[in-house]
Amino acid sequence: MRSFSNVLKTLRIDRGLTQEQLAEQLNITKQAVSHYERGTREPKNQEMYEAIADFFNVDMNYLIGHNAQTSLNISDDELRIINAYRQASDDIKNAVRAVLRIGG
Repeated sequence: MRSFSNVLKTLRIDRGLTQEQLAEQLNITKQAVSHYERGTREPKNQEMYEAIADFFNVDMNYLIGHNAQTSLNISDDELRIINAYRQASDDIKNAVRAVLRIGG
């Protein structure tokens, strides 16, 4: 069984992110990411685990090393759209939400 620290590091590297970039996305320090990846510390609350799982679009059980399913069955294109949305400004997010409400 893989550990949270190994899974996190693998996900970060697979996405081509530095520890600093991941820290910015999660609103934590680079040092916290480093500790998580080295296994010297784990997130203090469930919300941080959820934020990490959501960011990488993985199942929580995969993130903590309980199973091998990595994704929530989405395509690479969908993952790129999700990640672009996460990095977008609030104005862009509001516009996307408005379009989805109109079109949906």
